[in-house]
Amino acid sequence: MASKLALRASAASVAIMTAIALAPPAVADQLDPIPGNGVFVVGRDIAPGLYHTSGTASTFGVWINNVPTQDSMCAWFTYSTPDANKDHVVQTNMSVGPMFANINTTIKAFESQNCEPWTRVP
Repeated sequence: MASKLALRASAASVAIMTAIALAPPAVADQLDPIPGNGVFVVGRDIAPGLYHTSGTASTFGVWINNVPTQDSMCAWFTYSTPDANKDHVVQTNMSVGPMFANINTTIKAFESQNCEPWTRVP
């Protein structure tokens, strides 16, 4: 009788371990909205799609000869590699006002600097 119980317990352990091994890996929730500062890996941190920001997160703007300084602007970059290497920029834009960024499936990383949060456009 003891060997039957041991066999059942062993079979139950194998079934549980198999179920755990076959379970898909846990995926963290993707960010939406995307924070206004940082580098985000597409697929892991954020989903591909069209995103919108209200513009710069600066509380005040500095203008020289009617041109805003770089520190007064919101800037974004898309990269063809997940390490956000500046040699692999696909697209970039900067503005003090509202902007869109199209993060398609060929993009590997998205960087935002000094921006209001980015929300996904349905």
